[in-house]
Amino acid sequence: MGVKLELLVKRYYEALEEGKVLGRKCPKCGNVEWPPVYACNACGSTETEWYEMSGKGVLETVIGTTVMNLNPALKEYEPYVYGEVKVAEGIQRNALILGVDKKTEKYVRAHLPYPIHMEIIQRDGFKTAVFRIDDPAEVEKAAEEKKEAAVEVKSSDTLERLKKLVAKAYKKDVAELTADTSFEGDLTGPSVIFVGLVAQVEDEFDKLISITEASATKTLGGLAALIDSMPDED
Repeated sequence: MGVKLELLVKRYYEALEEGKVLGRKCPKCGNVEWPPVYACNACGSTETEWYEMSGKGVLETVIGTTVMNLNPALKEYEPYVYGEVKVAEGIQRNALILGVDKKTEKYVRAHLPYPIHMEIIQRDGFKTAVFRIDDPAEVEKAAEEKKEAAVEVKSSDTLERLKKLVAKAYKKDVAELTADTSFEGDLTGPSVIFVGLVAQVEDEFDKLISITEASATKTLGGLAALIDSMPDED
């Protein structure tokens, strides 16, 4: 067993030199162990296999540095903090987190769990894997893009439901209707049709929408956006 453990450690550090962080994955239950060990701690199997870690994870808790816990040997890696991390594979560890100064620490704490990624650093003649926080600017950008995507998905669903109501009210084929379909040019008819449509919209979406607000939207896409922006009726 001693020889096996030595080979395990040797391969792990060889991989770090190659720029890879390896764990051991259990083919029976899918559990991943990192740092790597031969036996699976989830099911007990000893038939684990090498697995390249994704390198992604989140920081769940932050322990700021003080005079008491600063490590002189890590001075070149400042600023840093300590914290509990959870990697994408589900493993939780206490670890060194690079890139966190007083300014970013406040932001990170306010946005826990905060995205992080593995980084291989050189320590006293050998390489080791630690973590670094993702760039706050990139995190903000990703959050905005996610929010916009969520709005687009919601609006798309709203638009599709709205199309069915409009097609029925104006006796049109749903396939002909798009977000740019105009109530003034493409959908002509007595104003009473539009009034009836708004009433149906209120029932369908459980929203309270005035004729004036609805008329100002001009297009199906505009009306769908208005529907999404309105609060549900109590």
